[in-house]
Amino acid sequence: ASKADIILVLGGAFVGAMAYTFSDTFWFSAVEGEVYATSSLFTAVVFWAILKWENVADEPGANRWLILIAYLIGLSIGVHLLNLLAIPAIVLVYYFRLTPKVSRIGVIKALVVSVVLLLLIMYGIIPGIVKVATVVEKFFTNTVGLHYNVGVVIYVFLLLGALIYGIYRTQFLKKN
Repeated sequence: ASKADIILVLGGAFVGAMAYTFSDTFWFSAVEGEVYATSSLFTAVVFWAILKWENVADEPGANRWLILIAYLIGLSIGVHLLNLLAIPAIVLVYYFRLTPKVSRIGVIKALVVSVVLLLLIMYGIIPGIVKVATVVEKFFTNTVGLHYNVGVVIYVFLLLGALIYGIYRTQFLKKN
């Protein structure tokens, strides 16, 4: 890296650090000692991983970065929903990286896809997992007559089994 590149990177890092330093919103949230500092950390790491993927997108195994991003977003949902706002950035970086000819319509389509993904996660997956657990629990408690929480335990095992099978299928059977 040339001296100009190093100055550019350090200058950008300095500007970002100063923006956070003098940001009232971040500091007012940080002193509350709740979830905001961890949420900001997850958001920063996810955005960093997006940029790392963008640098190595043409290399073999680059999709591992996308899996890491999905994993980190999944973890961050347990902390705070703020990190879901990184999804439009992910979709746009993905679009700009893999599209040879960028167009206004393409950008709009990418933004629509990101909003649909965001809504699907927020109003489908997150509450859906809990709703299905509720239905399974009611079935095993009221219909089958088992004790409380047995249905939830069965549901968790079924969910984990499905995840493990999905990993096995993609890794060992080489099916996408």
